[in-house]
Amino acid sequence: MLANLALMLTLALTLATQTSLATDNATASDTDLTSDAAFNRAVQAVKNKDYDAAIRIFEAQAEASQHDAQYNLAVLLHAGKGRPQNFQQALIWAWSAVLGGIEEATELADELADMIPEKALDAARESLREKLQTRIDAGDRTAVMQFASYHETLLAEADFETAYIWYSIAAAIGEDGSIKARDDAQGKVDDEDIVTLQVKAGTIFEGLTFKN
Repeated sequence: MLANLALMLTLALTLATQTSLATDNATASDTDLTSDAAFNRAVQAVKNKDYDAAIRIFEAQAEASQHDAQYNLAVLLHAGKGRPQNFQQALIWAWSAVLGGIEEATELADELADMIPEKALDAARESLREKLQTRIDAGDRTAVMQFASYHETLLAEADFETAYIWYSIAAAIGEDGSIKARDDAQGKVDDEDIVTLQVKAGTIFEGLTFKN
């Protein structure tokens, strides 16, 4: 089950190198666990096998929607490094990373999804839905496309209607790739439902405020 651990940790560290360009310096705050400097300390902690220190930083960054950290956290939770193994939590963070564009997280997410029962999968999906909704309610515009993709790709049965609504909202605020995604989703819903879905999208949109 853990035969790929070394490879996965290597991928996580490689990803860290690719996505975090900043290095520790005298101006970096040691108390800011969401900074690039802290990310680099966590990467070094993994290299030093100080998994407890690493996972504390990755947890803080994962909660702050830093997707490379979400993947690294999923790897450590899958492996039971720094915390006891927790496949359900690992899956939540792996899915979060996938939605955030971390392609390397897809294989891990698929493996984890095969390892836990359907009831736990449903609970993981609901937990992720709540996290995304909370981000949207807080004004995080980047969560909109991810929420749409969640409904299209991560549910036991794809919900193209809801995906279309949220892709439409993402298109309205100019998120990259949203127009194509919206149009693709439209092709998967009944024509007779389009007007109703567009009205729903407009109503939801009017109630949203984005800060970034």
